[in-house]
Amino acid sequence: MIPERHDTVKQGPNANQGGSRTSSSYSSQRWRHVGWFFAATVLASFLLNEIWEMAQMSAYVETAGESWKSTLGLCTLAAVGDVGISLGVYAASALAAGDLYWGLSGHWSHYSIAAVLGLVSASLVEHAALAAGWWSYTERMPVVSLLGAGVWPLIQMTLLPPLTFLLARWWANGRATKGDS
Repeated sequence: MIPERHDTVKQGPNANQGGSRTSSSYSSQRWRHVGWFFAATVLASFLLNEIWEMAQMSAYVETAGESWKSTLGLCTLAAVGDVGISLGVYAASALAAGDLYWGLSGHWSHYSIAAVLGLVSASLVEHAALAAGWWSYTERMPVVSLLGAGVWPLIQMTLLPPLTFLLARWWANGRATKGDS
């Protein structure tokens, strides 16, 4: 026997709660809520990762000693890539949770899954990029020899995706409470 799910957030954007709302108006509100969540996810991920990238630029040979203005373009490109990684972490977490909309009502275990997936992603990206010669570390980057990756990007992708999803949830739920105005 499969237990019924009563949490409307986990039932998806087409779920109808009944009451005085029509199915189409509820569906429209639900999709806007989901849309706000993903828009906030992209924005929060970009901003958090842009700040992180700029803060760690002295730990990479390619940007060490450069002014923030001269590294802004490179760090922005890296932050855009980080947004892609964060969205991939969300998608993989949704598969693990069995719920595409877990970010709107996420349980701590979902955020833990996202943190672990972020760590794994960072390890793979750093290992591949170092092997390909895309970047290299200065002495300012502590390295986890077991993973063959720098500590700062590992921490970045372990902490920032779950934080991004929490911020996006807070913002999207606040928008839904205000009627998506």
